[in-house]
Parts: sequence; C-alpha cells; structure tokens
Amino acid sequence: MRALQFFNVGRQGSLILIAILLAQLHLPTSELGNYEQLLFLGHVLSFFLVSGLIQGMLSYYPGLSEAEQKRFLFNALLLFLALGLVIVAIAWLAKGCLWQFVVHKTHLRYYSLFLIYLALNFPSFLIENHLVLLRKGWPVLRYGLYSFGAQVIAMVLPIFLGLDFRYSFYSLIGVGAARLIYLLFLVGAMGSRKLDLELIKKWLKLALPLILYAILGGLLPAFDAWLVGYLFNGDEEMFAVFRYGAQELPLALALTNAFSNVMVVEVATDVKKALPLIKARSLRLFHLLFPLSIVLMLLSPFLFPWIFNSDFVKSVPVFQVYLFVIISRLVFSSTILIGLKANSVLTWIGSLELLLNVGLSFYWGLKFGLVGIALATLVAFTFEKIMQCIYLYRMHGISPKEYLDIRWFFGYSALLLMAFLLS
Repeated sequence: MRALQFFNVGRQGSLILIAILLAQLHLPTSELGNYEQLLFLGHVLSFFLVSGLIQGMLSYYPGLSEAEQKRFLFNALLLFLALGLVIVAIAWLAKGCLWQFVVHKTHLRYYSLFLIYLALNFPSFLIENHLVLLRKGWPVLRYGLYSFGAQVIAMVLPIFLGLDFRYSFYSLIGVGAARLIYLLFLVGAMGSRKLDLELIKKWLKLALPLILYAILGGLLPAFDAWLVGYLFNGDEEMFAVFRYGAQELPLALALTNAFSNVMVVEVATDVKKALPLIKARSLRLFHLLFPLSIVLMLLSPFLFPWIFNSDFVKSVPVFQVYLFVIISRLVFSSTILIGLKANSVLTWIGSLELLLNVGLSFYWGLKFGLVGIALATLVAFTFEKIMQCIYLYRMHGISPKEYLDIRWFFGYSALLLMAFLLS
C-alpha cells in the first residue's frame, strides 16, 4: 500500500513541480494556460476509462488462476493500446468541437504533439498497478522515481535552455515512449502472449459500472473548467488562474486513492474485518493531511505569489475553498460500497452530485466568479459523501463510527474552518 501511495504522490508532485518551475522560469501565463488546457483535455478524454478499468483490474486479478494471471497483462496491454488509439483518433477528428465546447478556444497550440504523447502514455497506467498486484513494492518506487523525474526534466529543461516550449512536448513524447517500452518488457517477462477475449470480456463487465462512476466523478472538475472557459470567453489567463487554484491539498488525492484501492480488496474479502482496519489506518491519514491543510490555509496568501508569480494571487481564494475537499476525501464510504459491489448505488448518487454541482456552479459562478464555482464543487463533494454514508447505514447497517474516527474527524474539520476564518 505504501509503495502505491508514494508512487501516486510522485505523480501528483511532479505535475505540481512542473507548474511551479514553468512559472518561475517566466513562461508566459498564456502559455501556462494553454498547457493546462491540454492537460485538462487529456484528463477529460482518458481519466474515466483508466480509473474504471484499473479499479476493475484490482478486484478481478486476484481471483484469476495462475495461467490467467500470466495472460492478463498481455491482454490488458492490447486493450489499453486499442483504447488509446481510439481516444486519440476521436480527439483528432473532433478537435474543432473539443476546442470550442470544452475549452472555448478556436485553436490549442502543440495539440498534435500532446496527442502523440497521450497515445504512448495511456497504457503506462498498467505498470504500477501490475507491480502492486505482484507485491513488488521497490520496483514501483524505482519506476516512479525514474518516470516522474524524467517527466519533470522533459518539460522544464528546454525552457531553462531558452528553447521554444514545443521542445518540451518533443521530450514528453520521449518519456511516453520509454514507459511503453518498459511495459513491453514486463509483458515479455510474464511469458504468456495469448489473446484471451473471454478474459477481457469479464474484466470489462466488472469495470463498466466503475467506468460510469468515474465518468460522473470526472465530470465535476471537467465541468468546472468548462464553465470557467464559458464565463470568461476562453481567456487563457483566467483559465490558468482557476486551474492553479483549483488544486486539492498536495499529496491528498494520491494518498487517499492508493489507500482506497488497497482497502477495496480488504472489504471484498471480509467487510467486518475491513471496517476497523479502515478506521485505524485512515486516522493516520487524518494526522498527516489535516494539519498540512491547516498550515496551507494560513500560508497560502503568501505562498502563491512567491511560489508562482504575482499573476496567481487571484488563485488563493479558489485554493482555500478546495482545501476543504479534504474533509470529504477522508471519508471512505465509496471504498466500502465498491468492495460490497454496490456499484449502481455509486452511479445514482454520483448523478445527483453532478446535477447539484451544475446548478450551483452556474448560479454561484455568475454571482461570485471563480470562488463560486469552487464552492459549488465543495458542496457537491460533501453531498455525495453524506448520501453514501446514509445508504451504508440504512441498507447495510454500517454506521459511520465503524469506519470513521468521529472525534478526530470533526475536531480537525473545526480547526480547518478556524484557519480559513483567520486567513
């Protein structure tokens, strides 16, 4: 579990470090905005498939026979390669519609280069999760160090050398190719390269509800970014201001996602034993993430212009609102529901959450601007967790106090609110 947590921290940390270094190297804000729009578009096109398929993989793989496990990675590679090519083909053929309706632009610079990277990089999400299933912690950490270190260097070094930003994307393509080569090496090491359509079919059947849930979850930040473009007529600088501010606590998403993925397996195996385990281990995350959130809440007005530049002072209120999302992130009700295979419930609650977010974002976005959009997201996230907790209690008799340390949870939440009022 810790290896995957550190890996996810590296993934998120590398993106944050790239953003900081590009701003410190005085890359124009318009270029930063264009880069963020490319990342956003890539997220919209691929996140839901990756998330759903990987979660399905983590619950599906342990139940396979040894022979099926040996065939799995090869068939997973074929599926991910095919899906990556389909996504890129759609992104290229429908680029005009995507630019206009997703980021509200008539053109995105470096788009074709970014799509090449997306196609090469899409299968690489199999690597760390496959290594985790094989319980190879150190290889996960080594791969993360080399992979994300190379990504940071690829994006930043050309700008440091005074080259055009285009060369950063050439370098990024090289990183994507290296990851794919490593994945091919892992497939070769498994020793079985036999097409198994039945294996893929069963995997897809299990993963489909999780893909739908991921779509609903991914549409929340996607809609927020779309709305910023809509309300501000595709302004690159305003988009960058929002994207730099609309960041949850650094490390939080990485640590909670890795924790959730591991606990899904525990719940599926024995829910009664898993609940106290979730309660005890999530408390460790409380003691790490809540104090960090409180410190950042107090210091963010000073840190943003120092870490980035003075253009991003406007990002501070958005960031402070997003820090409150940690409260709902540390309630692992969705983890229990996935382990119980209550996937349809997640989809229905996610649909209601999305509808609530859309309505509030439009209303508060028009009234309060960027902060209003962020506040709507916070309310929607909170609503989702409350509904999940109610369902677990009503339908399964599982009280929140069985998987959540209530005293520490509300105590830390109150301190975070006090820090916000003080800042």
